[in-house]
Amino acid sequence: MSIDTTPETAATASHSDHFVRPLAGIRVVEAASYLAGPFAAQMLSDLGADVIKVEPPGGDPYRNFGSSRHGVGIVWGNANRGKEGVVLDLKSPEGLASFKALLRGADLYIDNLRPHVADKLGVGKEAVEALNASLIRLSITGYGPDGDAAREPVFDALVQGRTGLIAYEAAGGVPKATNSFMVDKLAASFVCQLALAGLLARGRSGKGVYIQTSMLDMVSYFNFPDMFQHRTYLDDDSAWRTPPQPVMATRDGYIVLSPVSGKQLAKTLEAIGHPEWKDELRAIPDKAEMTSTFFRRIAAPLKERGSAEWLAMFREMDVPCGPVNDPNQHLDDPQVLHNQLYSTLDTPLGPIRSVRYPGVFDGHLLTARFPAPGLGEHDGQTSWGAAQ
Repeated sequence: MSIDTTPETAATASHSDHFVRPLAGIRVVEAASYLAGPFAAQMLSDLGADVIKVEPPGGDPYRNFGSSRHGVGIVWGNANRGKEGVVLDLKSPEGLASFKALLRGADLYIDNLRPHVADKLGVGKEAVEALNASLIRLSITGYGPDGDAAREPVFDALVQGRTGLIAYEAAGGVPKATNSFMVDKLAASFVCQLALAGLLARGRSGKGVYIQTSMLDMVSYFNFPDMFQHRTYLDDDSAWRTPPQPVMATRDGYIVLSPVSGKQLAKTLEAIGHPEWKDELRAIPDKAEMTSTFFRRIAAPLKERGSAEWLAMFREMDVPCGPVNDPNQHLDDPQVLHNQLYSTLDTPLGPIRSVRYPGVFDGHLLTARFPAPGLGEHDGQTSWGAAQ
């Protein structure tokens, strides 16, 4: 395995093999499927933790999801690199014994088993606590451990629908879920955050922590600051207002235009040749109505020039703006190249592109450590020596 950094950038950060990652020495057992739990465990691996992924016979169902190469799902690989992998049948005495041996040597255990399933398998709350009193158990459910919906199967779009996201994004149009698995990836970030908080709590008390979270809870927390501004005060029953769409059409495409302050709004009007609209907009007392009027008024002038010309002009005037990149254009974006976000990782199936962890520690980039494991690749030979 080797990692090559992007040659187009002047390296300002170090890729030294001698750098000790922040979570070095922390052991994580991950028995989660699909995206949220595995992606969270990958984040912990990027931060330096030693992660063992436990899969059932036949493997994580997500291995077969979406685009694949040589029978391995690409999304699965993108969320499971940096881990060792074992196959254990928790329904068998031997598999359960090996799994418990892993838990005895772990610092963190991440799973997304529904509570009644965990209890049936013999790895419920009390059973796990009896194995390792200092273990941090992080249990992810869809809607919570109990309640009317607790036993329902949960996927990304279902949570988008239940939390109001689909209706909110529709803005009066046809409801549509996002094309990205936003809920799963957002949940993974919260799970990683909770895991770090659990480690900190254990460091203070010396005791293990049992942490429960749900996709419903995490996304609701994420949505609240802006999406629920019209329901923050209990006596507020005003109509829901979505912000104006900042994607604006130009003569040859689209740009993102996001002026916020009065000065930025004025500079935008000056750039498009209509500074006289400033007084008219200032006279509108309702801020939301004023902003909507602003975007409606500038729509026609923006179509008179191409995207590159507008972006150059707005940047010169310090108006917040940016391109509408497709994924290929994103990869070639000069700032992306400068930040060294992507590197090449050699794998048994061929070289792949991987994205680094988004934090830089004392100048060190946390690039991918090694590729996702093959099914059962580390059976009987994990670095812990615990799953035999």
